Amino acid sequence: MSDRLIVKIITPEKVVFYHEADSILLPGTLGEMEVLPGHVAIFSTIEPGSVIARDGNRTLNVACGTGLLEVKDNLVSLLVDSAVGCSEIDPEAARRLIEEAEDKLKNLENEDAETRYAFETQLATAKARIEVFEKNKDNYEAQEGFSRYAVPPVEKKADAAGET
Repeated sequence: MSDRLIVKIITPEKVVFYHEADSILLPGTLGEMEVLPGHVAIFSTIEPGSVIARDGNRTLNVACGTGLLEVKDNLVSLLVDSAVGCSEIDPEAARRLIEEAEDKLKNLENEDAETRYAFETQLATAKARIEVFEKNKDNYEAQEGFSRYAVPPVEKKADAAGET
């Protein structure tokens, strides 16, 4: 068994992070959780928040939206609706999203649970972005690795018969 994790953070648009790490700290639905090499297989949901991957002396802090977590055989896969590193965060846009979500939540009366959940998720995701930005705004160089490790879409290769 390897003493390292392989961490993949995937959004609907692309694989945004694919790298080895010593550990990953993430916001589980029932609380913060840390995954280390040799972790038992798990499938769980995650809440919007800060995901921290540690690799030796490097620490990567990413603001992620809601999603799913799967851990199996030292492979950590996060399937999330959004993921941005510090250098990609516009703090003013995130603050506007917070204000908009708070206003809409205040004015909700008898809206369905799905609408309320959508605004609560928007609020939590925007707050996570502000948190990541504030913690890392003076250390852009360490956060640049987020984009550097982005992986382009995988192309299907034709087999010997020419089929994909």
